[in-house]
Amino acid sequence: MRRWIRVVTATMLACAGTIAAGGQPANDGSERPTPDSRQAVQTQQDRIAAIENGLRPPLAARGEPGPLWTLRERMAHHKVPAVSIAVSIDGKLAWAKAYGILEAGSAEPVDADTLFQAASLSKPVAALAALTLVDRGQIDLDAPVNAYLTSWQIPENAFTRAEKVTLRHLLSHRAGTTIHGFEGYGVDQIHPTSTQILTGEAPANTSPVVIDKTPGESRRYSGGGFQVAQLLIEDVAATPFAYYVQANVFEPAGLSRSNYEFVQRHSNVASGHVGSKSKPIPAPGYYAYPERAAAGLWTTPSEMVRLGARVAAARSVGGGIISQDLARQLVPDRADEPGLGFGLNDPGDGIVFVHNGHNPGYSARWFTYGDGRASVAIMTNSDTGGKLIREVASAIGYVYGWKQDAFEEREIVDLPEAWQEQLVGGYAFDAASGQPVASISLEDGRLWIEGELAERSRFYPTSREHFFIPGGLNFTIETDGDGNATGLNVEGEFVLSKLPGG
Repeated sequence: MRRWIRVVTATMLACAGTIAAGGQPANDGSERPTPDSRQAVQTQQDRIAAIENGLRPPLAARGEPGPLWTLRERMAHHKVPAVSIAVSIDGKLAWAKAYGILEAGSAEPVDADTLFQAASLSKPVAALAALTLVDRGQIDLDAPVNAYLTSWQIPENAFTRAEKVTLRHLLSHRAGTTIHGFEGYGVDQIHPTSTQILTGEAPANTSPVVIDKTPGESRRYSGGGFQVAQLLIEDVAATPFAYYVQANVFEPAGLSRSNYEFVQRHSNVASGHVGSKSKPIPAPGYYAYPERAAAGLWTTPSEMVRLGARVAAARSVGGGIISQDLARQLVPDRADEPGLGFGLNDPGDGIVFVHNGHNPGYSARWFTYGDGRASVAIMTNSDTGGKLIREVASAIGYVYGWKQDAFEEREIVDLPEAWQEQLVGGYAFDAASGQPVASISLEDGRLWIEGELAERSRFYPTSREHFFIPGGLNFTIETDGDGNATGLNVEGEFVLSKLPGG
């Protein structure tokens, strides 16, 4: 459960020209950008410097803009050995730059070509691969996938009798499949086959993937669903998943370093670091993921923004890796429609397709505007990288002037003291356990929150029930029929129950 908390919070905190590449650390000079400095930025180097010296919390109360930090300061604070960033503008790489070292304690720097494990960024890439088969007429997006699966079948039950599982269901996390995520394996271990992962047969380290809710009924994030999609691609294409994606996505998109291999053939690879102290993963420095479609991608931010730009171009004018029609189903025009592989957001200046990634030792975020105006990828080699990613993205959005992931000031409200006092106490997954994941306190009329979810932070109210912290998390107070606080809903992802006596 504790590792699951780290994964969820890291994922939630996470969300074009001249190439500036290299492993040199950020300038930690004392000059900071002022609110008006964005207007004066002229060159790409000016923008990079403004970002490097202008990291900030993602959110703030209006009138309390909070601190500014250098990138070096925040890498040290969050214990992130390396971060790699790429930005494309209007379909062209604007800049890519990496900071830090391949492994804590070493002196070998990362650069813009260093490979990072991309974790769940694997899923939208796998979705692209699956849609190439749809484009060729080899799979019907809305036909039962059991009609195409030959080496394993989705077990029949009451849910599948009510509605058959389709590829559209799988790629939109609406298939009702179990298994949220995967733990990975030692590189030297015996790794399960795609079928063994689905059946839960040894040496798989997860339970069988089954359908336990009606397909199409609602969205539930599922790595297990993408494992079904991986086997579907292998069965239909009659070739290993990694080879198929290489030939049908990476090579057509011009991606020379991206791959889905267990063991990296490249030497320029960032080692992963786990836990709050960023302890290096033992040699070779990472875990293997035979669950390739869900978590096994290795790549660079430069190649991710290149691919993002290709998807955006396919939506706009066609002629991409997949047809314009499928590209517009992959990334619809509205954020409340189900996309295929990507998450969708509309921050107020256009549709954005986005995905976070978190495997043990790595955190990443990738977003692209649907019209192709910008694509950003940020990758780190640490469990603690999600918080740094949010701060970097906040600075990037502020400097470039777009709204996705950008620094935002919110109006806050005053709350009655009696209501604030009722919120004080511990909140846990299991109210009977007595072990809080988060605790709220009241000091001098101000609410604070701290615990495994976040460092000690102001708990700002935007209404009686809605709160945020500067680090980027949003909360809703849950109440009973009498209006008493009973729990804390975190980002709509899970609910913590208020401990008695709080």
